[in-house]
Amino acid sequence: MDCIESSLCRLKENVRRFVVPSPALRDAPALKAQIELRQRALTDIEVIRWRLRPFMHCEDPRRCRTSGESRKMARSRIGNSRR
Repeated sequence: MDCIESSLCRLKENVRRFVVPSPALRDAPALKAQIELRQRALTDIEVIRWRLRPFMHCEDPRRCRTSGESRKMARSRIGNSRR
């Protein structure tokens, strides 16, 4: 749970620093900083989601992976289906 807790703390700090973008905001460095904060938040959300996945109930068995299937295999399968 330490990984989840650290991700949650980082997520909380990043979200706390979000500002509402406005059309009048022309400060490029500020916009870049906000984009970076949002990218970090999305990364933390993804980490949390993957760490909590074993505890979540899957309603659609076709979307659930078996415990022996690796993440890499799942990604390659998804990539092949998009072609």
